[in-house]
Amino acid sequence: MKSWILLGLFRNLAGVAASRQSAVLQGRRQKAKGKKDSGVLPRRCYGILKSSFLLGLVTAIGSTAFAAELPTTLPPHPRLLLNRTDIPGIKQRMATQPWAKAHYEALTQQADGWLKQTVKLPDRGGQWYHWYSCPKHGARLRNEGPTRHVCPVDKEVFTGYPYDDVALSSEHGKLAGAVRALGLVHQLTGDARYAVKAKEILLAYAAKYQSYPLHNTRGEAKVGGGKVGPQTLDESTWLITMVEGADCIWDTLSADEQQRVKDGLLLPATDVIRQHKMSIHNIQCWKNSAVGLTGLLLGDMKLVDEAPHSPSGYFNQMAKGVLPDGPWYEGAWGYHFYTMSAVWHLTEGAFHCGIDLYGPEFKRMFDAPIAMAMPDLVLPAFNDSHTVNVAGSAALYETALARYHDDRYRIVLARSGRNSDAALLHGVPATGQVPDFKPASHNYTASGNAVLTAGAGAKATWLCLDYGPHGGGHGHPDKLGFVLYGQGQVLAPDPGTANYGVPIQAGWFRTTLAHNTLIVDEQSQKPAEGKCEAFLATNGFSAVMASAGKIYAGVNFTRTVALIGEKLLVFIDQIQADQPHTFDLAYHNVGQFTAPVGATPFQAPDKPGYSYLRDAKTLPSSTGLKLTFDSDGQQVLWTMAPGEATTFITGTGVGRHTEDRVPLVIARRQARTTAYLWCVALDGKAAPVEVTSEPVKLPDGSSPLASQIAAVRVKSDGESRLLLANPGGARVIIAGQSVSAKIALLEVRGDNALLKNKAE
Repeated sequence: MKSWILLGLFRNLAGVAASRQSAVLQGRRQKAKGKKDSGVLPRRCYGILKSSFLLGLVTAIGSTAFAAELPTTLPPHPRLLLNRTDIPGIKQRMATQPWAKAHYEALTQQADGWLKQTVKLPDRGGQWYHWYSCPKHGARLRNEGPTRHVCPVDKEVFTGYPYDDVALSSEHGKLAGAVRALGLVHQLTGDARYAVKAKEILLAYAAKYQSYPLHNTRGEAKVGGGKVGPQTLDESTWLITMVEGADCIWDTLSADEQQRVKDGLLLPATDVIRQHKMSIHNIQCWKNSAVGLTGLLLGDMKLVDEAPHSPSGYFNQMAKGVLPDGPWYEGAWGYHFYTMSAVWHLTEGAFHCGIDLYGPEFKRMFDAPIAMAMPDLVLPAFNDSHTVNVAGSAALYETALARYHDDRYRIVLARSGRNSDAALLHGVPATGQVPDFKPASHNYTASGNAVLTAGAGAKATWLCLDYGPHGGGHGHPDKLGFVLYGQGQVLAPDPGTANYGVPIQAGWFRTTLAHNTLIVDEQSQKPAEGKCEAFLATNGFSAVMASAGKIYAGVNFTRTVALIGEKLLVFIDQIQADQPHTFDLAYHNVGQFTAPVGATPFQAPDKPGYSYLRDAKTLPSSTGLKLTFDSDGQQVLWTMAPGEATTFITGTGVGRHTEDRVPLVIARRQARTTAYLWCVALDGKAAPVEVTSEPVKLPDGSSPLASQIAAVRVKSDGESRLLLANPGGARVIIAGQSVSAKIALLEVRGDNALLKNKAE
């Protein structure tokens, strides 16, 4: 096996030094779990070999710099979701923990229901989940039967292909889930009836699987498609569930039945999956788990070895896909947890077979969501993702607490009902005090997310500015966009995503206009990676300055955001270009608002993003603008400073679908260089906020362009503050103070201005 060859080569060439290095690395890993470093090479090792010589050797032989030592024998079945030795502990959990008992009863009820059903497999494979939306409204369809699929907006009924075939995917999924549920209940009760019914489903698929046509999301018989599903992704998620259930009843099958399942289902399905090669991607993580678990079930160590050690295997997925601050590289929290769910199956199956894959990269994936969540423990809808409630993935954190022993994971469990298989199988009793959940202002440099937050509890104010990597195929053209949470809800949302199979995904959700950022010449940004120029977090004041990168040819965009106190956000957006352009600065806020007095109808252009605007009105002004957004009686005040000639366009954009409307304002300017000075106050019922440009001088007395150096004076609650945005860090004079910081906050007292905080 590859892992044994690698380990042998490493030891022969590097001798004691390499072994000691692996031991040290394992010791670091054990410390991350709360264990002591034993100082000796463990039987199961996980290490990143940092020696350049060894890394060169690994590259030369086409393998990976990670290695997990595989056992020569595997434990008896069951050995994927649990071991025989786990069963007494599970039964003790059921007897002492109400949540474990409740989940066991629900699982048994599900299994009992299958005992009464006749097994009938679909006559063909299913179709793509993303086709299952109304093409007109973009809303997810409601299933009312195998051939009846209803739009929730206007009640239109869809039938036939591909909608009926998407419903078939659900049927295949239910049958796989039945095998898993029946198998688990069989293990926990010893009742042979459950194993018999699970075996019936397995043997039915073993007889029929190979007759299903290979098909992809377009109905084509191509590599990358599946048989029960339209992608190797769907084939993998389905096969994983089947294999975990089969493992629970494997010993009840005769040798002939095992061979039929192996040759008719398991190996043909893994062949379909293995023919499709991908690199670092969430889909490949599902494929690795499907192949690895099949190998562990069958004792096929070639498949077992492939799952972690191939060029696109588990170790490289973790090394290259998990960013140093924890998020999955695609920058979408939905795909972050989707990847974790994929990896979980392999790490747990391997764990029960004596192979420990619970390394530090996977742990960072658990840590990041808690660190980067909004005050309600929900993650924003960046890129191809909806908002993600971390508590909704409590099952993953059940496993994380059991394997990593980090008490922070109790924060998630405390907000869940602990009603999952993972809680039943290895959930840690709720002992000790749950740590406080306290979001903090922090700059996550690897993922490019800068969080500014103040206040306590679910009513705190929280903003995340996205300046980082594009996110690959699931990225959106939204550099320097942000999500704002306050007053207990998301106020300025990111649009997230629609199903990929409907026009509105490209027409709205993947346009720059749908985000809180800059659009040039009514065209979406190019994929780009920005850069943080400065960050500061102190009590009562936090701020970030970031540049957008190459989002448009010849255009430089720098955004400075400051959170002053708990309710006031101040923005300075500086733009420089090599020729005149139309600049549109977009801001979306939930709730209701009234168009400004004097506004006239605006005919939106028939372009991506803009064509989805409704009730659009326009108002030219050089005196700025104030808008109040009201959501359930709570108000947000948006204010743009006077100065440059601006055309304000107000209207509504798309929320969850075309009929779910979110108000927006676009500040349009025709210019080569400009600076937008504006603020958002989260207590619109208080005294109005005044925002004005503040003069800035260079030491020679000249005035710089605002697109290069700008300052804003904000008056609210009887206080006056100055915010300076100075990307080059030049020495300037502002309100009598000499300052050379990139970001500076000054408090005005009478005729004097006092420098309070700065970021250089």
